[in-house]
Amino acid sequence: MKIAVIGPGALGSLFAAYLSRTSGNEIFLLDHDRNRAAGLGNKLLLIDDGQEFTCSLTITAEAEKIGPAGLVFLCVKASDVAAALKPARPLISPRTLLIPLENGISHLDLSPACDMAIGVTAQGATLLEPGRVRHGGNGLTRIGFLRPSSAEAENKLLNAAGLLNSAGLTTKTSTDIVNHIWAKLLVNVGINALTAIYDCPNGELLQKPARSQMLAAVKEGELVARARGINLDNDPQALALQVCRDTAANISSMLQDVRRGRPTEIAAINGALLTEGRRLNIPMPVNEELVRKVLALSSPSIQEI
Repeated sequence: MKIAVIGPGALGSLFAAYLSRTSGNEIFLLDHDRNRAAGLGNKLLLIDDGQEFTCSLTITAEAEKIGPAGLVFLCVKASDVAAALKPARPLISPRTLLIPLENGISHLDLSPACDMAIGVTAQGATLLEPGRVRHGGNGLTRIGFLRPSSAEAENKLLNAAGLLNSAGLTTKTSTDIVNHIWAKLLVNVGINALTAIYDCPNGELLQKPARSQMLAAVKEGELVARARGINLDNDPQALALQVCRDTAANISSMLQDVRRGRPTEIAAINGALLTEGRRLNIPMPVNEELVRKVLALSSPSIQEI
């Protein structure tokens, strides 16, 4: 199968590297930057469990050279989704299954000209430099459709899950993916902004005062989720604490962005939650403070939420 990963960031590089180890598949990594794509030399360096592996695949900035793919993973920042999909149109055909893996909830409204499932992953990854990614923590990936789909689409979904599992990325299909998306959103609400503010890996949030701030931010998010009718199977606060433990050494994507002077996803994570909270008249003072502090750390071009 021809498989394309859009976005050479931490998560995209991690998925592409793992998928490149499967047999019988053509793996492509699509980058918007031609010079960077050329400089990577069709290889990624994966650091996993203290060892470094060289993973061979095709890295290009020209979607036309890839052509229609059977499976496409969209691994870009939430704010870059539209900009990334436009030049990636040659990858999409009616036979394609597109799986966005963005943080937040803004990508749920996409309507591509193909079947689309939504993915949510607890995999941790840190991009040390272009083409060199460290696996920061193993976690479950779930993929599922937002609405009832055809038997053909369901078969594509099962094949995608099987492929990811064969690559070593533990994956399950889900019939209630929206609930899992919200569960992940609440974890990100609690962790990402605070790691950026405290300039620390995930595990250090288990110490006070960050721990109490994290739990308070998640609790506000839980109130919003339950008001929207979201079914949260697990205690969101306990889940955020567990993720901190499981990914203790991981550097969150938001902290990576702040350190590199890039725009963050604060608008798509805590900001999206604030929008829902305001609509439902639910006060969210902790998340409002987190958004203000992260915006102060970010590029001045970022607009207020």
